[in-house]
Amino acid sequence: MYTVWHCTDCKDPTLIQINDTRFHLHVPEGATPKDGPSAGVTIVSALLSLARNQPIRRDLAMTGEISLRGKVLRVGGIKEKVLAAKRAGVTTVILPAENRKGWDELGGRSRADVEVAFAEEDDGGSGVAFC
Repeated sequence: MYTVWHCTDCKDPTLIQINDTRFHLHVPEGATPKDGPSAGVTIVSALLSLARNQPIRRDLAMTGEISLRGKVLRVGGIKEKVLAAKRAGVTTVILPAENRKGWDELGGRSRADVEVAFAEEDDGGSGVAFC
C-alpha cells in the first residue's frame, strides 16, 4: 500500500515503527453506490495519523480518490461536499487539484469562510491536516 511505503521511506522522526506491520485494506468495488473511492485521501490520512500518533484537525474535511501510486484523482460532487462541510462547521477542505475548476465555479457564498488546499499527490494532508 502506498501509505506504508510512504511512511517507511520518510525520515520523519515522529513516525512510529511500522516496518513490521502490514495493512491490508480492501474496499470492494460497487459495494455501495457513491461510497468508497472519494474516501481514499481520508483513509490514507487516518493511517498516517495512526503511524504518527498525531490527531487530524477537527475543522478539516477532505475528499479525493487515490491511485495505488498516491496520485490524488478527481471526484464528483464538489459543491455538495463543500456545502455539507460548511454545515458541519468545517473551515478547511482538501480537494483534488483536478477539481480546481469545480471550486472556482462555486459561488462566493459557497466558498465564503472556507479555506481550500489542493492535493496532487497524497501525503496524508500532512501540511494541512495535522494539529
